[in-house]
Amino acid sequence: MIERFYTATDGTLRPTTTLQKNCWLHVEAPTPAEIESLVDHFAVPRDYLTAVLDDRENPRAEGIEQATDEKPALILLHFPHETISPLGYRELTTYPFAIILTPQALITVTNRPALFVQDFIVRKEHHVNTNEHENFALHLLWYICHSYVSYLEQIGSEMAHLEKSLSVASGNNELYQLTAMQKSLIQFQIALKRNQHLLNELQTTEFYFESDPFSALLQDVMIESDQAQTMTFRQKSILDEYNNMVSSVVSNNLNIIMKVLTSITIILTIPTIIGGIYGMNVRLPGAALAHAFSLIMLITLIICWLSGYWLRKRNFF
Repeated sequence: MIERFYTATDGTLRPTTTLQKNCWLHVEAPTPAEIESLVDHFAVPRDYLTAVLDDRENPRAEGIEQATDEKPALILLHFPHETISPLGYRELTTYPFAIILTPQALITVTNRPALFVQDFIVRKEHHVNTNEHENFALHLLWYICHSYVSYLEQIGSEMAHLEKSLSVASGNNELYQLTAMQKSLIQFQIALKRNQHLLNELQTTEFYFESDPFSALLQDVMIESDQAQTMTFRQKSILDEYNNMVSSVVSNNLNIIMKVLTSITIILTIPTIIGGIYGMNVRLPGAALAHAFSLIMLITLIICWLSGYWLRKRNFF
């Protein structure tokens, strides 16, 4: 699927059905026919477009060491994407996102839906212009880095909610949820580290992003990326401690449950023992009394209450 956008006079991005000069082409899950069309029309190397089809393609840059009119430039990095784990829990992973700068247009390619693209389109405050390819690409890079921060804030909220429920945790749900969070943070940690290497490479190029406004914007991108890395490291460290704490809490809660059930079993055993004794076919004290049954039940209740009181004093309840 190919979407085309241009910058309107009010500074907003507008969709268009025609291919205009210096427009933005966003390609999602490209078909072989769409790849061939883009290769023929923009003289883009085929591997620029097919790289995103490999979900584990490493971030990299190509063509940035040459002048802008010699060869299209490729900036490929990973963006966060929300999925569901095999156990049914929310999980985050990362997929490649390609930004291709050509003299005729700016092209972005992804094999998965990228939510930050929709945020980028509808937001009106950035006032980017599709005619300024480098400025446009840097704003996209900032949005990718900021999407990590947004997801990390969500993970932080989930961790706070999980902490409140730890006091009653007695099953595997909390452990499964922690596992999904840990996998997400590991994915983020790896992707952000590789993205950072790419951003460092962009800082040293002589043909792209070298002017002062671009350098300042690229610095903002790197600050956002560094913030995401710091948040990932901090949350992963806390989550590792949570994992140990949840295991201890679950084990402790199960011990408390077993202790209560054992105490109840002891109390319920008392009537069984007394009933078994007085059920024997022999002469027993009080058997000839008119209210023998009521007396035995009263004594049984008193013994049960005393047993419960003693267990309570010993903190078995």
